[in-house]
Amino acid sequence: MAMVVKKIKTINKILIITAILTFMLFMFVPYFWMILSSLKTRVDLLSTTPKWIFRPTLENFPKVFIEREFLKYFVNSLVISVSSLTISLIIGIPCAYAISRFEFQAKGHFFFYILSTRMAPPVAFALPMYILFSKFGILGTHLAVILAHITITLSFIIWIMKGFFDDIPIELEQAAMTDGYTIFGAFKNVILPIVKPGIVATSLFSFIFSWNEFLFALVLGGSASRTLPAAFPGLVTPHGTFWAQLSAAGTVVTIPIIILAFILQKHLVRGLSFGAVKQ
Repeated sequence: MAMVVKKIKTINKILIITAILTFMLFMFVPYFWMILSSLKTRVDLLSTTPKWIFRPTLENFPKVFIEREFLKYFVNSLVISVSSLTISLIIGIPCAYAISRFEFQAKGHFFFYILSTRMAPPVAFALPMYILFSKFGILGTHLAVILAHITITLSFIIWIMKGFFDDIPIELEQAAMTDGYTIFGAFKNVILPIVKPGIVATSLFSFIFSWNEFLFALVLGGSASRTLPAAFPGLVTPHGTFWAQLSAAGTVVTIPIIILAFILQKHLVRGLSFGAVKQ
């Protein structure tokens, strides 16, 4: 009987590993093909039969980032993503802590209102923001895109971070205040270090959203504040699509996210599992 159970567990483990590897392969093949396409000439890329063996070239990268000024769009994406994330964290983390720890009138309604900003699709906000920013004279600037991204990332940060704060026993703050800390001191010196993995995980997801966001950057950002995703349609012309350059730009877009995820992977795993096990 024990041997049968052992064999069943082994088979289940093999099936799970096979399913995971199949899923990873399914997800990785398009990305791998994009990298290969970025290293091909236009002739190799448009060949009727897919070419796996070819002479690689880097000419697509200077063409798209220097000749087509995608380097400027890369800097715009970096400035807008970092700025919107920083402002959202500065506002969102204290707000999430206050909702988690303090009681006030209509607390539940207030938190629901914050979540409700995520219920409508972004396109529902695009037109009102366009009119509002136009009246304030900031349409087509970095500030317009940053403010638009904050409206989405801020509610996400508050929602996620409140869950992290809820998992921390309130006795920790009480003990810290008994030792002479103020409420702000307990929050800064005791609570924040504990939820650091959660902040890292939340920050990474918020950064990814802002980095990949297309609609707001296209509608609210002008030529001076255009981001990389919003610049991609410029490679689709009436004369044809520049697939090799599009692949080169797409490859570079993924690099910052991969680097961040690799550097922060330890904190990311801890953040995603934070509070999963109750004592």
